Amino acid sequence: MTRSFDPEFDILYADEVARAGDDPRRLRRHYASGHLIRIRRGAYVVTPLWEAADERQRHIARVLAAAHDAVRPYVAAGISAAAVWDAPVFIPFGAVVEIVDGYRGGGRSEPGVRRATAAAEFAYPVRRMGIDVTDVARTAIDLATRSTFPAALAAMDWAISAANPDATSVAVVRDRLREMGARPGARTAWRAAESAVSNSGSGGESFGRGVIHDLGFVDPVTQLELRDAEGAMYADYAWPDVKVLVEFDGFVKYRDPRFNHGDPLEKLRREREREARLRALGWTVVRITWADLQDPPRLARLLATVGVPRRQLWVRREK
Repeated sequence: MTRSFDPEFDILYADEVARAGDDPRRLRRHYASGHLIRIRRGAYVVTPLWEAADERQRHIARVLAAAHDAVRPYVAAGISAAAVWDAPVFIPFGAVVEIVDGYRGGGRSEPGVRRATAAAEFAYPVRRMGIDVTDVARTAIDLATRSTFPAALAAMDWAISAANPDATSVAVVRDRLREMGARPGARTAWRAAESAVSNSGSGGESFGRGVIHDLGFVDPVTQLELRDAEGAMYADYAWPDVKVLVEFDGFVKYRDPRFNHGDPLEKLRREREREARLRALGWTVVRITWADLQDPPRLARLLATVGVPRRQLWVRREK
């Protein structure tokens, strides 16, 4: 079985092969025969490893290969920084590396690299995987300013998450937004920062909360602790005033061995038992999936049917 691809160590560079005393033309011959994949001029990966890699790992490999070839220092940013940090992303990573670079002297563009100079002085670079990337706060802002509110909220939740060892704070994010000033998407980023929580269970749960907010419903309590004789349970979304719980099924917990302990059917059985315990405590329990998030009108009908309250956006006062 092919081992997992490691972008930091599995890229073969022609210049390093030459420095080691080998003939770099061998790499081109192996590429021509299909044994190697060329991810950038002079950068190759063994074909089975590349085929086993996911989209994020492939993008990170392109980021590292671009940094290897760079003629001047730069900072990976945007979608590329998100890949390095493993931030929640809801658009394809793509093959183009995104960087921020304060140099405005022009010159030939690097192939496969998109260079931005705006707000380069606020990149706050951090060293990761041997390269400079924008820090967590700037990365979340860059994601949020190019996203819908649900995706922006996922980025902000990730940035301040208690489960993120590199987490920042909402105060830092706000300070960065102020110093960066007006820019496209800044309003969305501000909204997301105001609504962010540190205890979201996943990027998918954060995205779902953003969809629920956009539909005009009251924001739920996240990860509400409930107890019965068997112990504690934590609800994804809860509206205690109406005793409604909504659980987000991203399905990764059923497919991924880290969550199902090698037995997805057993995981499903435990989830159903947990749901029965919640109902026994007097709560209405509703499950939603990605399909529901992709169909907001259907989700709105479902939430309204079980009594999730809507926000009072404006109340007219009678004289």
